[in-house]
Amino acid sequence: ESEEKISTQKEPQFYTFNRFELSSDYSSFYNDSQKVDSIAKIFPVFFIIVAALVCLTTMSRMVEEQRIQIGTYKALGYSAFQIAGKYLFYSELSSILGSCIGTILGLQIFPSIIFNCYKMLYNIPVFKSSFRPLYMLGCILVSALCTSATVIYACIKELRSYPSELMRPKAPLNGKRVLLEKVGFIWNKLSFLGKVTLRNLFRYKKRFIMTLFGVAGCTALIITGFGLKNSIKTIADKQFEDIFVYDGLVVMDTSNYKEDKLDKKLSSFKEIDKHLLAQSTDVKLLKDDKNQSATVVVIENPEKIADFIKLKSVRSNQEIQLENGKVIITEKLSKLLNISVGDDFYVKSEGADNVKLNVGAISKNYTMHYVYMSPETYTQVYGKSPDYNVSFINLKQNVDHDDFKSKLVSNKEFLGMSYKYDSAKGFMDSVNSLNSIVVLLIVCAGGLAIIVLYNLANINITERVREIATIKVLGFYDKETSSYICSENYISSVIGILIGFAAGKVLHYFVVITSEVDVVMFNRELVWWAYLLGALMTFGFTIIVNLILHFKLKKVDMVESLKSVE
Repeated sequence: ESEEKISTQKEPQFYTFNRFELSSDYSSFYNDSQKVDSIAKIFPVFFIIVAALVCLTTMSRMVEEQRIQIGTYKALGYSAFQIAGKYLFYSELSSILGSCIGTILGLQIFPSIIFNCYKMLYNIPVFKSSFRPLYMLGCILVSALCTSATVIYACIKELRSYPSELMRPKAPLNGKRVLLEKVGFIWNKLSFLGKVTLRNLFRYKKRFIMTLFGVAGCTALIITGFGLKNSIKTIADKQFEDIFVYDGLVVMDTSNYKEDKLDKKLSSFKEIDKHLLAQSTDVKLLKDDKNQSATVVVIENPEKIADFIKLKSVRSNQEIQLENGKVIITEKLSKLLNISVGDDFYVKSEGADNVKLNVGAISKNYTMHYVYMSPETYTQVYGKSPDYNVSFINLKQNVDHDDFKSKLVSNKEFLGMSYKYDSAKGFMDSVNSLNSIVVLLIVCAGGLAIIVLYNLANINITERVREIATIKVLGFYDKETSSYICSENYISSVIGILIGFAAGKVLHYFVVITSEVDVVMFNRELVWWAYLLGALMTFGFTIIVNLILHFKLKKVDMVESLKSVE
């Protein structure tokens, strides 16, 4: 009898899973790492550009300061290659050492900070950052290219001159009238220092333009950091407050109980204010050679959907209704599959043939992918009635959520229940882990801003030390001397910040669309306070740099104005 039972048994099915399929921790961590990877592909480019700007100013200034030595070498018979080789050796050595130190520290510090942001969310082993020789090689090549190109350009520029010209001090730039001088009612109201500051800005155009680029780049990075933080944070509010307006989702046992009995059972709970039956099915959508996983939601009574889910048009922001024969898909899904209103696509579900659906509207949505359809549309395409396996519910006020959940799941008709806010909290825990990364980005951008501003301002003082000493001899007090130089920094910073606003808006949009994963669409609006914080931080760095330079200007000796350069 036992042998007969064994012979009638079906062959067992075996399932194999890897750690990413079996554990939600690993799969979630992988998805979060994809976000970090997307951000990591973008921001280094802008840091490299600003760092290259610093190298350009520093190395070109070093070559210009040693023009007399270059002229001497040239007069003694050294070739242009030998002279340039001295400065190339210096620049390449600093590039190699800096890249090696930066790679070693970067591979240990930054990955550890980022990993610790996620460690509290997932049960994963201890993180170990391995050494990446290719990363170091890439850093060395980029740094060497930036510095060597600058040195070669500066050396070629100087070596074109004759030794006799190089061995004489470089003539100061001529003062020029500015266009504002023709606007008498503005120019005449400016103070002496104001007029001098404006003339000096246009007198040293190269340094002025470099300051603008440096400040604009740093402002754009800071604005993008704060904007990205807001874009990530606000999607939970938009999804779980503006779109999902139901309180909870109940999963029903449709295999043992009929639809009408489940509906009556839900109506019997006095804690429930409203409920709406629906069928939720995980499917795969196909369009040309693209495919995406999504959830098809069939609403029992489409007229009541607005009480539980707000379907709003992407274009007009007006509420849209389900039409027979057409479906509503979410915005990110339409972008991934390149589907527009009126287009057809196919749905592949387990145990059913592929069916063709037509898009009637596209609704706003920020997390996951959904396809909404009416029961009539479902019956038309599948040839059968939907099996309502879930129910959206809205609870009355002052209901204890935990007690009600325990009461509900104690009934055999219901397999489980989840509250919307639990899903929102889990989602926010995931996206909030990016906050530390954004803070790290802002701190690095701020540090870069200080370096750029200080480097350019310090070069400004070094180039004009005789000029500064001369005005001190003429009777300028320390505050007036500082104002003579620092006013240029303030004006350059303000203009650079304004340029950074435009660059920050473009960079923020680019970063947001690049760092999105398939199932999430970030808020692409750049919030106003990101501009404000970016401007305040950058201008604050300018004030700090000017305070440092004030004490350096006080140390300029007035005897310098009387010394002969030779």
